[in-house]
Amino acid sequence: MTPRPVIFISAVSKELRSARQLVANALQLLGYEPDWQDIFGTEEGDLRGMLRRKVDASAGLVQLVGQCYGAEPRTPDEQFGRVSYTQYEALYAKQRGKKVWYLLLDPDFTADPHDAEPEELRVLQTSYRKRVGEGEQLYYPLGSSDALEAKVLKLRDDLAQLRKRGKQWAVGVLTLLIVIALLVVWLVRSGSQTTSQLGQTQQSVVALQEEMKKLREGIAQYPTAEAKAREAEPGQKPEQVEERTYAELAKTLGIDAKTLREKLPQFADQLKRSRSDEVRASKFRLRHKRLCRG
Repeated sequence: MTPRPVIFISAVSKELRSARQLVANALQLLGYEPDWQDIFGTEEGDLRGMLRRKVDASAGLVQLVGQCYGAEPRTPDEQFGRVSYTQYEALYAKQRGKKVWYLLLDPDFTADPHDAEPEELRVLQTSYRKRVGEGEQLYYPLGSSDALEAKVLKLRDDLAQLRKRGKQWAVGVLTLLIVIALLVVWLVRSGSQTTSQLGQTQQSVVALQEEMKKLREGIAQYPTAEAKAREAEPGQKPEQVEERTYAELAKTLGIDAKTLREKLPQFADQLKRSRSDEVRASKFRLRHKRLCRG
């Protein structure tokens, strides 16, 4: 069974938690696995590393751009300057060539009850909203929850392109494995290797197939494992949640947790590179639509 593509939902938790859940429900209805990271500003440490891993493991990102700035790293980012964690998620996704959908929520959009932010943060968020609205990348202005849900459901065709590229990548991998298998057969017939060497080659092919299968399963199961890890002990630091998540995946997949931590982000990055041609084509089309940039 092909794993469901993961779509990361970026939003300020204190303001748009309900709206984010609505988007998650719509994505599940369309056959995708939603993922996100709750951030309330009380967490210790820098969360950017964890956010990068989540974005790398996703097929695309949907950002709800509301009125709140949200929590931010203690120091400005070297590449993007002073940005909130929510803004960072979309900026990093774009940098990595991910498909990003900006859903620009009107000021009268019904948000969750929350404390007002300081004037300084409101100015920063207003500036970000202006850049989204005046840039070259597509964005969608929305004024209500019904409009938000309808727009996500209308993204079906765009999302289908992500699923199609994922299948194309899988076909490419299968073709590569077939070539490797044929090479093994040729080596057997040519007698260029000893029986021992052939056995090692065949074992390597089988091991490669098994590892790639488990890594794909790991990417698909990561959101579920993380949710389970978060519920296991409330109040954990992000690093503790991540450690529990990899431990849970390691137990399920039968892979050493340390090895999984090293290889899963690399594998997600390989998935991204396999879609580079389509990304370049998408950027070309976006430049000529003269809409929004994030």
